[in-house]
Amino acid sequence: MTELNNDLDVKVIQQFKQAVDRNDPEAVKQILQSHPSLVSRIDEPSFSFDTPAIVIASYRGNRQMVDVLLQFGADINAKSSWWAGGFGVLHHDHHKLSRYLIERGARVDPHAAAALGMLDVLQKMVEEDPEVVNQRGPDGQVPLHYADSPDVIDFLLDHGADIDKRDIDHNSTPAQYAVNKPDKCKHLIKRGAQTDIFMAIQLGDLDLVRGIFNENPYALQSQVGKGEFTSGESNGGHIYEYLISAGAKPLFLAMHLGHDAITELLLPYSSVEQKLLYACMQADAETVNSMLSEHQNIIQSLDSEYHSMIANAAWDHRIEAVRLMLDVGFQPDARRNEHSMTALHRAAIRGDNKIVQLLLGRGASIEIRNEFGGTPLNSCMWGSMHDQDAKGDYAAVAESLIAAGVRLPEKAAGSELVKSVLIRHGVPA
Repeated sequence: MTELNNDLDVKVIQQFKQAVDRNDPEAVKQILQSHPSLVSRIDEPSFSFDTPAIVIASYRGNRQMVDVLLQFGADINAKSSWWAGGFGVLHHDHHKLSRYLIERGARVDPHAAAALGMLDVLQKMVEEDPEVVNQRGPDGQVPLHYADSPDVIDFLLDHGADIDKRDIDHNSTPAQYAVNKPDKCKHLIKRGAQTDIFMAIQLGDLDLVRGIFNENPYALQSQVGKGEFTSGESNGGHIYEYLISAGAKPLFLAMHLGHDAITELLLPYSSVEQKLLYACMQADAETVNSMLSEHQNIIQSLDSEYHSMIANAAWDHRIEAVRLMLDVGFQPDARRNEHSMTALHRAAIRGDNKIVQLLLGRGASIEIRNEFGGTPLNSCMWGSMHDQDAKGDYAAVAESLIAAGVRLPEKAAGSELVKSVLIRHGVPA
């Protein structure tokens, strides 16, 4: 079928993109069958981060979508045209799919070889070109960022890999990328990788925290997104913004992770503001009131980052902490730097109806929008599908927000229970 005009081309391309985005291989197949001219554009980097459809499908681990795209001529070796270094079909965590893609013709580069533990392949590459060990790849990462197994890590280091090489987009080392992979992170530290206060806390390593703190007491004032924990000239953000939390501070990270011994080590050296916030998060009303009597204007003097800790409390299901913070004057609509979320957004994502009702009763805005343009109801819908907190009651949250007068969406979305609530209130299915 010949496309009738450019407007139809745009419409068809949009339909194709939407089908790929919602992970619907059957719809993609039907669109490509109905519009053969679209096939010539199948490898265009028209998705997030300048990515072609085949890479999106592989990133999601959707073999059926991969097969449909390959059936219509997608280039299995296409890459994103991302400025810091392109991603291909093998640069993801779905290793079983990667093996299949290699069988279908995907070329193995040093980064994929490192990730997949293909030591023999990596050895041949290094024999041919010793510089491969520090070769830039996706996001400007080097193979050591991708390596997981100790033998691959050791091989790379023994052949000249820079253990603290930082990527281009996030200005972060392999050990920092591995902060949520304790075995890899500890192995890199054993081999001499540079450490930092967040890494030590995330690992729950009291001795390492103590050593870092003794060497640099100012490490306690570190914050993800500031100072050395930024992405430098890139606006991609330090990797800790994604693996730990944007705006994270050492004391509150230790508290959030339940590392009591580390918290006890850091607390005496913390600022008055941090001690107050800690007491609030612990719902320690006696200590909070004592501190407020000594520092009468401290709540008013807190900056927006400290006020936004109420959103952290909501995220952690700390209802008594949220209540205490509201009682002493914290702003219910204070926004987290991370995606501009309020406490109500965060409670809705977690499906915490008790905190939602508490915030609604204290005047929290039901129409305030986050970085993605979503209201708290949108956050509830999203959370019911993607966060799926086992403690959550997303249907009850949706009911509470609708009862409070939140604007209804154009279409019902979310879990089946949430969708049923929305449909019952007149939202189209």
